[in-house]
This record gives sequence, structure tokens and C-alpha cells, in this order.
Amino acid sequence: MEDFKQQLIELERRVALLEKANLLPNTSFSSNASNINQPKSLVQVQISNKRFAPKNPNYGEYEDHIWFDATYTAGTLEKPARALKGVLCFADIFDEIKFRINVTLNDRLEPGLPLVQDGIGFTYNQFIPEHQWMLVTKESDMKPSFLATNVIYSDGSSEEFK
Repeated sequence: MEDFKQQLIELERRVALLEKANLLPNTSFSSNASNINQPKSLVQVQISNKRFAPKNPNYGEYEDHIWFDATYTAGTLEKPARALKGVLCFADIFDEIKFRINVTLNDRLEPGLPLVQDGIGFTYNQFIPEHQWMLVTKESDMKPSFLATNVIYSDGSSEEFK
């Protein structure tokens, strides 16, 4: 019976970790980014120039895309980062995350200095509700955030967030 109790405790711990990482629906009624176990202000992001690029077979474009420009600024990052890996989240005006995209920043990010990435995006699928939301929602009605999962610092050290 004791083994069963230990297994149950371990499973509950794992579910709680998944809920914190927004990988499972949270049993509380909040799904905002503050549930992630990482410094909230590690990296701030601003989105600009969101645009739709329809397919154009005459120019070799066979799929629709949504593109945008992103500016990342190190918040509480204390030393320069060689690379960052994480999730770029787009929330609505009620802080409910509507769309996520995995992002790897391979450019050096200095504390206090912005890093601009022009023309990042994804292939648009008209049948996916999250893609539809990204297409019709104005930038002013989106709240972007960057949830870091890994950072490699310029000095060779690294950190992982779960």
C-alpha cells in the first residue's frame, strides 16, 4: 500500500509541473503566462508588422504564411546569452494564451539591448482555430510574451526552466 501512495504522490507532482508549464489544462480557471516556473521578466518581447502573405505559385510560394517582426529585450538576464530557446506566446486582452510558437534565438542577447528578428512566422492553415485567431486579431489586441525554456550564456554556462 505504501508503494501505491508514493506512486500517487509522484503522479500528482508530475501533473502539477505539467499544469505550471501550460502543457495540461490548469484546474484553476487561469491560463496566463505567470503560471510558468521561470523569472517572469527574463525576456520581454514586442511584436510589430504582423502581415498575411497569401500563396502565389507564380513566385514559387505554394502556401499561405503569417509573418511578424519581433524585438526581444533581456529583462532580468544578468549576463549575455549566446542562445535562448523558448515559446513565443500570444494572449488575448484577457491574458488567455491563444497561440504558441517555438522559437530559438541564435543571436547574442545582451542585457538591456534589443535583439530584432524581422520576418518570423509560420505556415497558415485556415482550418486551425489558433491560426484563424492570429490572422484576424489586431496587434493592439495581442499580448505577446516569451517563455524561456533554455538559455546558453556567452561564458558557456547554461540554465533550464521547467
